[in-house]
This record gives sequence, structure tokens and C-alpha cells, in this order.
Amino acid sequence: MKAFLVRSAFLCAMAFSCVGAWAQGAVAATIEFSSGDDIVVIRSGKRLPFKDSIGLELLQGDQVQTGKGVFVEIRLGTGSTILKLAENTTFLLERLESGQTSLQLVYGRMRAKVEKLAGTDSFSVRSPQAVAGVRGTDFGLDVIASRSVVAAATMTRAYCFEGSVEIVVYVRSTAQAAESLEAIPRSYIIGAGEMVKIEGDPGKSDAVKQPLEESIRSFWKANDYKSEEDEALPDAAASTSGAAVDSGKAALDAGASFEQGFARGYDAARLEFGRDPGIAQDGFLSRSEADAIRAAARLQAGGIVAGSLISTIAAGSAVYGFFLLDAGDTDGGVLALRASAIMSATAIPFLVMSLFAKP
Repeated sequence: MKAFLVRSAFLCAMAFSCVGAWAQGAVAATIEFSSGDDIVVIRSGKRLPFKDSIGLELLQGDQVQTGKGVFVEIRLGTGSTILKLAENTTFLLERLESGQTSLQLVYGRMRAKVEKLAGTDSFSVRSPQAVAGVRGTDFGLDVIASRSVVAAATMTRAYCFEGSVEIVVYVRSTAQAAESLEAIPRSYIIGAGEMVKIEGDPGKSDAVKQPLEESIRSFWKANDYKSEEDEALPDAAASTSGAAVDSGKAALDAGASFEQGFARGYDAARLEFGRDPGIAQDGFLSRSEADAIRAAARLQAGGIVAGSLISTIAAGSAVYGFFLLDAGDTDGGVLALRASAIMSATAIPFLVMSLFAKP
């Protein structure tokens, strides 16, 4: 019987160690392709050292920055959702757990092929001016320097190649800015061949829904996925509305605009990570609020994992106790049942913590 109690204590210790290992962070994504070596990964405020970026495992909270001429493909978890980051892009894996995926594009261009979500799962990408939410689609998001004469002006473009995307835009008119009114969320649903363009400075911005610019399609067709070459970006559908665009000239214009904005836009994006964490963009959570939500989510998940493991061990101990009673070992059976009751009681605080943990 002493050996049984030792085994039970060992299993409990294993349960706690599993929870501790989980708390250190599970793999959230993996880099599957990179066209160059100029990649920076920031983890917990420090640059992550690595020799080869291909196969590099990323954790929740990691910041990924691509240099000039470098395109990167990132697969989320073990599913089929894959992201493509263009050159000169700053990107953040905000939250990837419990079916909830939240990403942030600080500056640059990205494309995402999102697997069909189930139940209450969610997938969203946010920028300083908009949030894109999807349930299974092929879409992209750009945050680049605007051609406006205003130095701080940026342009966000959300567009869809397949499926549909809900875009929530935070717009503020000149009149609202003059009266210091909050930005108003405006929702758009875009389908294949459509886009929403948001342009403005931190004081005011506006959005318009329009047909997908051919320059965007040309850009991603020229820089399509390498790890999924059998699924090339389709040509523009004949049903797409809007006047035809000279794709060659438009692509050159877009490239020139992106290149011109690199010096101030990309550098500003890098500095974004050093700003006061208590200051948030209108309509968004501050960094401290986001950290509090992540901490609460970790407590909830940790409580569920710990409580479930201990409850499973308790159930095994109870089964073993009844087996001993049936075999005529009354003392051993009673001890096993007592151990089961103690472990069951130990699991209760963890389960309660998972219910009441709040940011």
C-alpha cells in the first residue's frame, strides 16, 4: 500500500509539472519558407538568436520583422492556416490559443489563407485603423505609407481573394476630430474581388469599399505561396466590377509608393514596440489590457488542465480502490478511496480558478 501512495504522489507531481511546462508557452506557429536571412524575431523584449529561420518555432507574443526583399511563410499551429509576410513588414502573433487567433499587422503587407473555422473559434487581424475577421478565406491586409502630404498619414487596405471578410473600420471625420469625438466603428463585408481602403492620419480617417485593385492581385500573384505552389492565386474573375486597370503601371506605382514609405513608415513601426504600453489606439486595447487578458486566459486554461489531470488520477485511484475491495483487501481499498477523495478535493480549487479568473 505504501508503494501505491508513492505512485499516487508521483502522478500528482507529474500533473503539476505538466501545467508548469504548458505555462512556459506552447508552439503557436512555424516558419515554413523564407526568401532571405534578414528576419528578426523579438521574444519577451529580446531578439531571438537562430541560425536558420526555416523550421523556426514561434510562440504567442512573438514579433516578426522582415527586411528588404525578404518574404516569409508562417503556418499556424498544426492546421492548414498559412500566412505570407511581404518584405519590410512588422507583425505580431498576439494570441493563438483555445481556438482564438488574434494577429496584428503593424506595418507592411500580409496575406492569409485561413482554414474553415468551427463552432466559436475566431480569427482576426488588426491594424491601427481596422480589424479583419474571417471564418475561412483567402485575404490580405496592407498597412503602408499614404501618398498624402501629411507626414503621419497611413493607408490600410483590406482585400479578399476567396470567401468573405468582415472589416471593422474606425473612422473619424474632420468634424469629429475638431470636436475631439471618438472614432466610430463602421463594418463592411467584402467578398472575392473586393476591398476596403482606409486612409488618413491619427486625427481623422475615412474608408471606402471598392473593387480589388489589379496592382494588389499582380503583387501577390508575383509573390505567391512557395510552400503551396499547387494553389496559385487565381486571375481576376470576369464578374469583378469596376473599370479595368493597367496592371503593369499600377503595380509599378504601388511598388514605388511602398518603397517611398519605407524610410518613415517601417522605422515608425519598429519604434511602435517601444511606445508607452498604457497608450492605445482609439477603439483598441492598450498593451496592459491585452496582457491582462492573456494572463487571465492562461489561468483559465491552466486551471482546466490541472483540474482535469488531478481528477483523472483520482478516478483511477477510486477504480483501484473498488478493485481491492472486491479482491478482499479492505484496508487497501479504503486507503485508495481516501486518496481518491483527497485528490478530487485538490482538483476543485483549480476548476474554480478557471471559472472565476478575470483580467
